[in-house]
Amino acid sequence: MLVDTFKSDTLLENKLSILHYLILHSGHMDTASELILWQSERPFTLGYPQMLKEYLIATSYAAVQRTLPTDANKLINLLPITSQKIGFEYEIQQDEYIINLSQDVLWNASMMLLSPQQRIVPYRTDIWVKLWEQLAKLSKGTQRFKPSQVVEKLMVSLVCYQPEVLSRCSTPLSPSGGASSTLNDFLSNQCNKRNQVDALPFFEIDSCTASKQEHIISVNLRELSMHLLKQSTENRMNKWQWQSQTPMHVHAVATRYITAQLDQSRQLCQLLCKAATYEPRLEMDKGFIFINNLSDERRLIFFTILEKYYLATESIAFPVPQGFSSFFTFLGYKTLGFDMFMQYVNRNVFELQVDVMKIIMADTDNSKAGIQAKLQMLTALPRSRAKRLLNQWSHPISLMLRAREHSLNILSGVAGPPLGRSQGARRNKGYRGLTAFPSNENMSPLDTFLDLLTAKASLTDIDFGLLIEATEASMEEAMMNAK
Repeated sequence: MLVDTFKSDTLLENKLSILHYLILHSGHMDTASELILWQSERPFTLGYPQMLKEYLIATSYAAVQRTLPTDANKLINLLPITSQKIGFEYEIQQDEYIINLSQDVLWNASMMLLSPQQRIVPYRTDIWVKLWEQLAKLSKGTQRFKPSQVVEKLMVSLVCYQPEVLSRCSTPLSPSGGASSTLNDFLSNQCNKRNQVDALPFFEIDSCTASKQEHIISVNLRELSMHLLKQSTENRMNKWQWQSQTPMHVHAVATRYITAQLDQSRQLCQLLCKAATYEPRLEMDKGFIFINNLSDERRLIFFTILEKYYLATESIAFPVPQGFSSFFTFLGYKTLGFDMFMQYVNRNVFELQVDVMKIIMADTDNSKAGIQAKLQMLTALPRSRAKRLLNQWSHPISLMLRAREHSLNILSGVAGPPLGRSQGARRNKGYRGLTAFPSNENMSPLDTFLDLLTAKASLTDIDFGLLIEATEASMEEAMMNAK
Protein backbone atom coordinates (compact mmCIF):
# COMPACT_ATOMS: atom_id res chain seq x y z
CA MET A 1 0.00 0.00 0.00
CA LEU A 2 2.81 2.43 0.87
CA VAL A 3 4.62 1.53 -2.35
CA ASP A 4 1.48 2.16 -4.40
CA THR A 5 0.94 5.48 -2.63
CA PHE A 6 4.53 6.52 -3.34
CA LYS A 7 4.17 5.71 -7.03
CA SER A 8 0.88 7.58 -7.29
CA ASP A 9 0.50 11.31 -7.89
CA THR A 10 0.70 12.14 -4.21
CA LEU A 11 2.27 15.07 -2.37
CA LEU A 12 6.04 15.29 -2.05
CA GLU A 13 5.70 15.36 1.74
CA ASN A 14 3.89 12.02 1.63
CA LYS A 15 6.66 10.47 -0.46
CA LEU A 16 9.29 11.77 1.95
CA SER A 17 7.32 10.38 4.89
CA ILE A 18 7.06 6.98 3.22
CA LEU A 19 10.82 6.87 2.62
CA HIS A 20 11.45 7.97 6.20
CA TYR A 21 9.12 5.29 7.60
CA LEU A 22 10.57 2.48 5.48
CA ILE A 23 14.17 3.30 6.40
CA LEU A 24 13.93 4.21 10.08
CA HIS A 25 10.80 2.61 11.48
CA SER A 26 10.12 -0.56 9.52
CA GLY A 27 13.69 -1.33 8.43
CA HIS A 28 12.72 -2.10 4.82
CA MET A 29 15.86 -0.69 3.22
CA ASP A 30 15.47 -2.79 0.08
CA THR A 31 11.99 -1.38 -0.51
CA ALA A 32 13.26 2.17 -0.05
CA SER A 33 16.08 1.50 -2.52
CA GLU A 34 13.59 0.13 -5.05
CA LEU A 35 11.51 3.29 -4.72
CA ILE A 36 14.61 5.42 -5.35
CA LEU A 37 15.36 3.34 -8.45
CA TRP A 38 11.77 3.79 -9.62
CA GLN A 39 11.91 7.55 -9.04
CA SER A 40 15.27 7.76 -10.86
CA GLU A 41 13.46 6.80 -14.04
CA ARG A 42 11.73 10.19 -13.68
CA PRO A 43 14.69 12.43 -12.77
CA PHE A 44 13.00 15.64 -13.89
CA THR A 45 10.45 15.45 -11.07
CA LEU A 46 10.76 18.61 -8.99
CA GLY A 47 11.01 16.77 -5.69
CA TYR A 48 13.59 14.21 -6.85
CA PRO A 49 16.63 15.86 -5.16
CA GLN A 50 14.60 16.25 -1.96
CA MET A 51 13.92 12.50 -1.96
CA LEU A 52 17.64 11.82 -2.36
CA LYS A 53 18.34 14.11 0.61
CA GLU A 54 15.79 12.29 2.75
CA TYR A 55 17.34 8.96 1.76
CA LEU A 56 20.85 10.12 2.69
CA ILE A 57 19.89 11.61 6.06
CA ALA A 58 17.63 8.73 7.08
CA THR A 59 20.07 5.97 6.10
CA SER A 60 22.96 7.72 7.87
CA TYR A 61 20.91 7.99 11.06
CA ALA A 62 19.85 4.34 10.79
CA ALA A 63 23.47 3.22 10.30
CA VAL A 64 24.60 5.07 13.44
CA GLN A 65 21.63 3.76 15.40
CA ARG A 66 22.64 0.17 14.63
CA THR A 67 26.28 0.52 15.71
CA LEU A 68 26.20 3.07 18.53
CA PRO A 69 27.29 1.88 22.01
CA THR A 70 24.49 1.78 24.57
CA ASP A 71 26.27 4.20 26.89
CA ALA A 72 26.24 6.88 24.16
CA ASN A 73 22.65 6.47 22.98
CA LYS A 74 21.52 9.76 24.56
CA LEU A 75 23.48 11.67 21.94
CA ILE A 76 21.70 10.07 19.00
CA ASN A 77 18.71 12.33 19.68
CA LEU A 78 20.91 15.24 18.58
CA LEU A 79 21.66 13.83 15.11
CA PRO A 80 19.70 14.82 11.97
CA ILE A 81 16.85 12.40 11.37
CA THR A 82 14.91 13.90 8.46
CA SER A 83 15.18 16.60 5.82
CA GLN A 84 11.62 17.80 6.43
CA LYS A 85 10.99 20.90 8.46
CA ILE A 86 8.91 20.76 11.61
CA GLY A 87 5.46 21.98 10.69
CA PHE A 88 3.68 21.91 7.37
CA GLU A 89 1.42 24.25 5.46
CA TYR A 90 -0.57 23.44 2.36
CA GLU A 91 -3.10 25.50 0.43
CA ILE A 92 -5.57 24.18 -2.13
CA GLN A 93 -8.33 25.88 -4.10
CA GLN A 94 -11.59 24.15 -4.90
CA ASP A 95 -13.95 26.23 -7.03
CA GLU A 96 -14.59 29.40 -5.01
CA TYR A 97 -13.10 28.09 -1.80
CA ILE A 98 -9.51 28.18 -0.59
CA ILE A 99 -8.58 25.61 2.03
CA ASN A 100 -5.44 26.11 4.10
CA LEU A 101 -4.08 23.18 6.09
CA SER A 102 -1.30 23.75 8.60
CA GLN A 103 0.57 21.44 10.93
CA ASP A 104 2.80 22.34 13.85
CA VAL A 105 4.38 20.76 16.89
CA LEU A 106 2.25 20.63 20.02
CA TRP A 107 3.40 23.14 22.60
CA ASN A 108 2.48 20.78 25.41
CA ALA A 109 1.98 17.09 24.68
CA SER A 110 0.10 16.44 27.92
CA MET A 111 -2.68 18.81 26.82
CA MET A 112 -3.56 16.65 23.81
CA LEU A 113 -2.35 13.13 24.58
CA LEU A 114 -2.62 10.71 27.46
CA SER A 115 0.67 9.80 29.05
CA PRO A 116 1.60 6.07 28.98
CA GLN A 117 0.62 5.76 32.68
CA GLN A 118 -2.89 7.07 31.94
CA ARG A 119 -3.61 4.53 29.22
CA ILE A 120 -6.08 1.68 29.80
CA VAL A 121 -3.25 -0.72 29.00
CA PRO A 122 -0.21 1.10 30.46
CA TYR A 123 3.11 1.05 28.60
CA ARG A 124 1.73 -0.76 25.59
CA THR A 125 3.83 0.41 22.67
CA ASP A 126 1.77 1.80 19.84
CA ILE A 127 1.85 4.85 17.59
CA TRP A 128 0.44 7.13 20.29
CA VAL A 129 3.10 6.12 22.83
CA LYS A 130 5.79 6.74 20.22
CA LEU A 131 4.25 10.12 19.45
CA TRP A 132 4.28 10.99 23.16
CA GLU A 133 7.95 10.03 23.46
CA GLN A 134 8.97 12.05 20.42
CA LEU A 135 7.04 15.14 21.52
CA ALA A 136 8.53 14.83 25.00
CA LYS A 137 12.02 14.85 23.49
CA LEU A 138 11.23 17.96 21.46
CA SER A 139 10.00 19.83 24.53
CA LYS A 140 13.18 19.29 26.54
CA GLY A 141 15.16 22.07 24.90
CA THR A 142 17.67 19.98 22.94
CA GLN A 143 18.26 20.81 19.31
CA ARG A 144 19.15 18.40 16.56
CA PHE A 145 22.16 19.13 14.41
CA LYS A 146 21.20 20.82 11.14
CA PRO A 147 23.17 20.16 7.94
CA SER A 148 22.61 23.83 7.08
CA GLN A 149 25.18 24.69 9.77
CA VAL A 150 27.87 22.95 7.71
CA VAL A 151 26.55 24.32 4.42
CA GLU A 152 26.95 27.87 5.72
CA LYS A 153 30.54 27.18 6.80
CA LEU A 154 31.40 25.60 3.46
CA MET A 155 29.98 28.57 1.54
CA VAL A 156 32.82 30.59 3.02
CA SER A 157 35.64 28.05 3.23
CA LEU A 158 35.20 26.56 -0.26
CA VAL A 159 35.57 29.98 -1.86
CA CYS A 160 39.20 30.11 -0.76
CA TYR A 161 39.73 26.31 -0.91
CA GLN A 162 42.98 25.49 -2.72
CA PRO A 163 43.98 21.81 -2.68
CA GLU A 164 47.48 22.62 -3.94
CA VAL A 165 48.20 24.59 -0.75
CA LEU A 166 46.86 21.91 1.61
CA SER A 167 48.13 18.48 2.49
CA ARG A 168 46.47 15.48 4.04
CA CYS A 169 48.38 15.94 7.28
CA SER A 170 46.72 19.32 7.84
CA THR A 171 43.17 17.97 7.65
CA PRO A 172 41.75 17.01 11.07
CA LEU A 173 40.25 13.56 10.86
CA SER A 174 39.92 11.23 13.80
CA PRO A 175 42.47 10.56 16.58
CA SER A 176 43.75 7.02 16.73
CA GLY A 177 42.78 4.65 19.49
CA GLY A 178 39.86 5.08 21.85
CA ALA A 179 36.48 3.44 22.00
CA SER A 180 35.33 4.31 18.48
CA SER A 181 36.34 3.11 15.04
CA THR A 182 38.30 5.96 13.51
CA LEU A 183 37.39 7.76 10.34
CA ASN A 184 40.98 7.52 9.18
CA ASP A 185 40.84 3.72 9.24
CA PHE A 186 37.56 3.81 7.36
CA LEU A 187 38.99 5.99 4.61
CA SER A 188 42.14 3.90 4.27
CA ASN A 189 40.32 0.56 4.18
CA GLN A 190 37.41 1.68 2.03
CA CYS A 191 38.98 0.59 -1.24
CA ASN A 192 39.80 -2.85 0.17
CA LYS A 193 36.11 -3.54 0.88
CA ARG A 194 34.96 -2.95 -2.69
CA ASN A 195 34.03 -5.82 -4.92
CA GLN A 196 32.86 -6.09 -8.48
CA VAL A 197 29.17 -6.06 -7.57
CA ASP A 198 29.07 -2.63 -5.92
CA ALA A 199 31.77 -1.01 -8.06
CA LEU A 200 31.29 2.51 -9.36
CA PRO A 201 31.91 3.57 -12.98
CA PHE A 202 34.97 5.58 -11.94
CA PHE A 203 38.21 4.98 -10.07
CA GLU A 204 37.76 5.94 -6.42
CA ILE A 205 40.88 8.01 -6.06
CA ASP A 206 41.59 11.75 -6.15
CA SER A 207 44.72 12.99 -7.86
CA CYS A 208 45.01 16.22 -5.87
CA THR A 209 46.97 16.54 -2.62
CA ALA A 210 43.95 17.34 -0.42
CA SER A 211 40.56 16.46 -1.86
CA LYS A 212 37.36 18.43 -1.47
CA GLN A 213 35.85 15.29 0.06
CA GLU A 214 38.37 15.43 2.89
CA HIS A 215 37.69 19.13 3.43
CA ILE A 216 33.93 18.55 3.71
CA ILE A 217 34.48 15.64 6.09
CA SER A 218 36.69 17.72 8.36
CA VAL A 219 34.17 20.59 8.53
CA ASN A 220 31.33 18.15 9.21
CA LEU A 221 33.29 16.44 11.97
CA ARG A 222 34.25 19.71 13.62
CA GLU A 223 30.78 21.27 13.52
CA LEU A 224 28.99 18.10 14.66
CA SER A 225 31.44 17.52 17.51
CA MET A 226 31.01 21.09 18.73
CA HIS A 227 27.21 20.81 18.54
CA LEU A 228 27.12 17.53 20.48
CA LEU A 229 29.51 18.83 23.10
CA LYS A 230 27.58 22.08 23.52
CA GLN A 231 24.17 20.40 23.76
CA SER A 232 25.38 17.74 26.19
CA THR A 233 27.07 20.18 28.58
CA GLU A 234 24.92 23.32 28.43
CA ASN A 235 21.44 21.81 28.69
CA ARG A 236 20.59 23.03 32.20
CA MET A 237 17.00 21.74 32.20
CA ASN A 238 17.93 18.08 31.97
CA LYS A 239 21.59 18.09 32.86
CA TRP A 240 21.26 14.85 34.80
CA GLN A 241 20.61 13.01 31.55
CA TRP A 242 23.95 14.09 30.11
CA GLN A 243 26.28 13.47 33.05
CA SER A 244 27.31 10.10 31.64
CA GLN A 245 28.08 11.55 28.19
CA THR A 246 31.83 12.21 28.14
CA PRO A 247 33.84 13.83 25.32
CA MET A 248 34.78 10.33 24.17
CA HIS A 249 31.09 9.58 23.67
CA VAL A 250 30.82 12.78 21.63
CA HIS A 251 33.76 11.65 19.53
CA ALA A 252 32.28 8.17 19.06
CA VAL A 253 28.95 9.52 17.84
CA ALA A 254 30.46 12.21 15.60
CA THR A 255 32.94 9.83 13.99
CA ARG A 256 30.34 7.15 13.37
CA TYR A 257 27.95 9.66 11.84
CA ILE A 258 30.56 11.12 9.47
CA THR A 259 31.58 7.59 8.50
CA ALA A 260 27.93 6.76 7.83
CA GLN A 261 27.59 9.92 5.71
CA LEU A 262 30.43 8.86 3.44
CA ASP A 263 29.29 5.25 3.24
CA GLN A 264 25.63 6.06 2.51
CA SER A 265 26.62 8.70 -0.03
CA ARG A 266 28.61 6.07 -1.89
CA GLN A 267 25.76 3.56 -1.64
CA LEU A 268 23.34 6.07 -3.14
CA CYS A 269 25.79 6.93 -5.92
CA GLN A 270 26.12 3.23 -6.75
CA LEU A 271 22.32 2.90 -6.71
CA LEU A 272 21.85 5.84 -9.07
CA CYS A 273 24.53 4.56 -11.45
CA LYS A 274 22.59 1.31 -11.56
CA ALA A 275 19.47 3.32 -12.40
CA ALA A 276 21.46 4.95 -15.22
CA THR A 277 21.97 1.49 -16.79
CA TYR A 278 25.47 0.87 -15.40
CA GLU A 279 26.12 -2.81 -14.71
CA PRO A 280 29.62 -3.35 -13.22
CA ARG A 281 29.72 -7.05 -14.11
CA LEU A 282 29.17 -6.29 -17.79
CA GLU A 283 31.11 -3.05 -18.25
CA MET A 284 34.79 -3.52 -19.05
CA ASP A 285 35.84 0.15 -18.91
CA LYS A 286 35.78 2.71 -16.12
CA GLY A 287 36.47 6.41 -15.71
CA PHE A 288 37.07 8.67 -18.70
CA ILE A 289 37.26 5.75 -21.16
CA PHE A 290 33.82 4.60 -20.02
CA ILE A 291 32.40 8.08 -20.72
CA ASN A 292 34.02 8.22 -24.17
CA ASN A 293 32.43 4.89 -25.10
CA LEU A 294 28.92 5.91 -24.02
CA SER A 295 26.31 6.84 -26.57
CA ASP A 296 24.94 10.38 -26.47
CA GLU A 297 21.64 9.14 -25.03
CA ARG A 298 23.26 7.17 -22.17
CA ARG A 299 25.58 10.08 -21.50
CA LEU A 300 22.62 12.42 -21.06
CA ILE A 301 20.88 9.94 -18.73
CA PHE A 302 24.01 9.60 -16.61
CA PHE A 303 24.54 13.33 -16.40
CA THR A 304 20.91 14.11 -15.53
CA ILE A 305 20.81 11.62 -12.65
CA LEU A 306 24.27 12.42 -11.28
CA GLU A 307 23.50 16.14 -11.44
CA LYS A 308 20.53 15.57 -9.11
CA TYR A 309 22.77 13.49 -6.86
CA TYR A 310 25.34 16.29 -6.74
CA LEU A 311 22.60 18.83 -5.95
CA ALA A 312 21.31 16.67 -3.08
CA THR A 313 24.73 16.09 -1.50
CA GLU A 314 25.77 19.72 -1.91
CA SER A 315 22.63 21.06 -0.22
CA ILE A 316 23.16 18.98 2.94
CA ALA A 317 27.00 18.99 2.93
CA PHE A 318 27.42 15.24 2.38
CA PRO A 319 30.76 14.08 0.94
CA VAL A 320 30.79 12.36 -2.44
CA PRO A 321 33.01 9.35 -3.24
CA GLN A 322 36.60 9.98 -4.25
CA GLY A 323 36.96 10.32 -8.01
CA PHE A 324 33.35 11.46 -8.48
CA SER A 325 34.22 15.13 -9.08
CA SER A 326 36.57 14.46 -12.01
CA PHE A 327 34.20 11.85 -13.48
CA PHE A 328 31.24 14.22 -13.21
CA THR A 329 33.23 17.08 -14.72
CA PHE A 330 34.33 15.09 -17.78
CA LEU A 331 30.80 13.71 -18.15
CA GLY A 332 29.51 17.29 -18.23
CA TYR A 333 32.21 18.28 -20.75
CA LYS A 334 31.14 15.52 -23.12
CA THR A 335 27.40 16.12 -22.60
CA LEU A 336 27.00 19.90 -22.54
CA GLY A 337 28.01 22.60 -24.95
CA PHE A 338 31.22 24.44 -24.06
CA ASP A 339 29.52 27.68 -23.00
CA MET A 340 27.15 25.80 -20.70
CA PHE A 341 30.06 23.72 -19.40
CA MET A 342 31.96 26.89 -18.44
CA GLN A 343 28.91 28.19 -16.59
CA TYR A 344 29.01 25.07 -14.42
CA VAL A 345 32.75 25.62 -13.90
CA ASN A 346 32.36 29.28 -12.94
CA ARG A 347 29.67 28.35 -10.41
CA ASN A 348 31.94 25.71 -8.83
CA VAL A 349 29.77 22.76 -9.84
CA PHE A 350 32.52 21.24 -11.99
CA GLU A 351 36.05 20.96 -10.59
CA LEU A 352 38.86 21.20 -13.13
CA GLN A 353 41.37 18.95 -11.37
CA VAL A 354 44.66 18.06 -13.04
CA ASP A 355 43.57 14.59 -14.19
CA VAL A 356 40.42 15.76 -15.94
CA MET A 357 42.14 18.85 -17.37
CA LYS A 358 44.83 16.72 -18.99
CA ILE A 359 42.30 14.62 -20.87
CA ILE A 360 40.17 17.65 -21.80
CA MET A 361 43.25 19.45 -23.15
CA ALA A 362 44.17 16.35 -25.16
CA ASP A 363 40.58 15.93 -26.38
CA THR A 364 40.35 19.55 -27.61
CA ASP A 365 41.94 20.27 -30.99
CA ASN A 366 44.38 23.10 -31.68
CA SER A 367 42.08 25.06 -33.94
CA LYS A 368 41.48 28.71 -33.18
CA ALA A 369 38.28 27.89 -31.29
CA GLY A 370 39.98 25.00 -29.49
CA ILE A 371 42.87 27.19 -28.32
CA GLN A 372 40.43 29.80 -27.06
CA ALA A 373 38.56 27.09 -25.16
CA LYS A 374 41.78 25.82 -23.56
CA LEU A 375 42.82 29.31 -22.52
CA GLN A 376 39.37 29.98 -21.08
CA MET A 377 39.59 26.83 -18.96
CA LEU A 378 43.13 27.63 -17.82
CA THR A 379 42.12 31.10 -16.67
CA ALA A 380 39.41 29.53 -14.49
CA LEU A 381 41.99 27.47 -12.57
CA PRO A 382 44.00 28.40 -9.48
CA ARG A 383 47.33 29.93 -10.45
CA SER A 384 49.58 27.04 -9.43
CA ARG A 385 47.41 24.44 -11.20
CA ALA A 386 47.22 26.54 -14.36
CA LYS A 387 51.02 26.96 -14.43
CA ARG A 388 51.48 23.21 -14.00
CA LEU A 389 49.20 22.44 -16.95
CA LEU A 390 50.67 25.24 -19.03
CA ASN A 391 54.14 23.71 -18.67
CA GLN A 392 52.81 20.42 -20.07
CA TRP A 393 51.06 22.00 -23.06
CA SER A 394 53.39 21.76 -26.07
CA HIS A 395 52.05 24.67 -28.09
CA PRO A 396 53.51 28.08 -29.08
CA ILE A 397 50.79 29.82 -27.08
CA SER A 398 52.06 28.05 -23.97
CA LEU A 399 55.61 29.23 -24.69
CA MET A 400 54.50 32.83 -25.08
CA LEU A 401 52.40 32.85 -21.92
CA ARG A 402 55.15 31.26 -19.84
CA ALA A 403 57.73 33.67 -21.24
CA ARG A 404 55.55 36.68 -20.46
CA GLU A 405 55.02 35.50 -16.90
CA HIS A 406 58.74 34.79 -16.52
CA SER A 407 59.60 38.28 -17.74
CA LEU A 408 56.98 39.84 -15.48
CA ASN A 409 58.40 38.02 -12.46
CA ILE A 410 61.91 39.26 -13.21
CA LEU A 411 60.84 42.85 -13.82
CA SER A 412 58.74 42.72 -10.64
CA GLY A 413 61.68 41.52 -8.58
CA VAL A 414 60.47 37.94 -8.08
CA ALA A 415 63.61 35.81 -7.94
CA GLY A 416 63.95 32.25 -9.20
CA PRO A 417 63.69 30.46 -12.56
CA PRO A 418 60.31 29.55 -14.08
CA LEU A 419 58.62 26.23 -13.30
CA GLY A 420 60.25 23.86 -15.80
CA ARG A 421 62.62 25.15 -18.47
CA SER A 422 61.79 24.94 -22.13
CA GLN A 423 63.23 21.93 -23.97
CA GLY A 424 60.48 20.50 -26.16
CA ALA A 425 60.49 23.31 -28.69
CA ARG A 426 64.29 23.11 -29.08
CA ARG A 427 64.03 19.49 -30.15
CA ASN A 428 61.14 20.17 -32.53
CA LYS A 429 62.90 22.84 -34.55
CA GLY A 430 66.41 24.19 -34.99
CA TYR A 431 67.46 26.23 -32.01
CA ARG A 432 69.17 29.38 -33.27
CA GLY A 433 69.32 31.57 -30.18
CA LEU A 434 70.17 35.25 -30.70
CA THR A 435 71.02 34.58 -34.36
CA ALA A 436 67.32 34.33 -35.03
CA PHE A 437 67.18 38.13 -34.89
CA PRO A 438 70.39 39.40 -36.56
CA SER A 439 71.35 43.06 -36.34
CA ASN A 440 74.39 44.94 -37.60
CA GLU A 441 74.54 47.04 -34.46
CA ASN A 442 73.57 44.13 -32.19
CA MET A 443 70.70 46.24 -30.85
CA SER A 444 67.64 44.27 -31.95
CA PRO A 445 64.50 44.58 -29.78
CA LEU A 446 65.24 41.17 -28.28
CA ASP A 447 68.81 42.21 -27.40
CA THR A 448 67.51 45.35 -25.74
CA PHE A 449 64.92 43.41 -23.79
CA LEU A 450 67.45 40.80 -22.63
CA ASP A 451 69.80 43.56 -21.52
CA LEU A 452 66.96 45.01 -19.46
CA LEU A 453 66.32 41.62 -17.85
CA THR A 454 69.99 41.00 -17.04
CA ALA A 455 70.07 44.37 -15.32
CA LYS A 456 67.27 43.23 -13.02
CA ALA A 457 68.39 39.64 -12.28
CA SER A 458 71.39 37.34 -12.48
CA LEU A 459 71.98 35.17 -15.53
CA THR A 460 71.11 31.99 -13.63
CA ASP A 461 67.62 33.32 -12.91
CA ILE A 462 66.81 33.98 -16.58
CA ASP A 463 65.64 31.25 -18.94
CA PHE A 464 67.06 32.63 -22.19
CA GLY A 465 65.91 29.60 -24.14
CA LEU A 466 62.29 30.11 -23.13
CA LEU A 467 62.37 33.80 -23.99
CA ILE A 468 63.98 33.28 -27.39
CA GLU A 469 61.71 30.39 -28.36
CA ALA A 470 58.65 32.40 -27.31
CA THR A 471 59.85 35.32 -29.43
CA GLU A 472 60.33 33.03 -32.43
CA ALA A 473 56.87 31.55 -31.94
CA SER A 474 55.36 35.02 -31.67
CA MET A 475 57.09 36.16 -34.88
CA GLU A 476 55.99 33.05 -36.76
CA GLU A 477 52.40 33.56 -35.60
CA ALA A 478 52.51 37.20 -36.71
CA MET A 479 53.85 36.19 -40.13
CA MET A 480 51.13 33.56 -40.55
CA ASN A 481 48.43 36.04 -39.60
CA ALA A 482 49.87 38.56 -42.08
CA LYS A 483 49.47 36.05 -44.88
